[in-house]
Amino acid sequence: MKVRDLPPGPLLTADPETTIAEVARQMRTDDSDAIAVISQGRLVGIITERDLVKAIADGVDPQQARADVVMTADPATVDADEDIAMVAVKMMRLGVRHLPVLNKAGKPIGLVSARNLVAILDRGAD
Repeated sequence: MKVRDLPPGPLLTADPETTIAEVARQMRTDDSDAIAVISQGRLVGIITERDLVKAIADGVDPQQARADVVMTADPATVDADEDIAMVAVKMMRLGVRHLPVLNKAGKPIGLVSARNLVAILDRGAD
């Protein structure tokens, strides 16, 4: 099975200038645990729940700090043609639970999570 075969989910995005408080609100509203940071149509970073927890623990003011301060810049990515088993291995190797999905032109089109992969791989085990 390929990444493109996974059930599509909305790609949450934020601008680099968005405050992390607003990022957190958007993630809560949309029940998401990650958001892609996009500048001029290009993926520049990703913010996950882990990033938010680290920022707060480090004393960052969520009302003032911008997304580009706490994001993971230049995150690892996958493309829609990658096999999901290889994506799962990539996540384990990198120690991440989310990978943005890019199309052939490098534009972000989705986000694959470890939770998605486990659900799909678990279904295949039945």
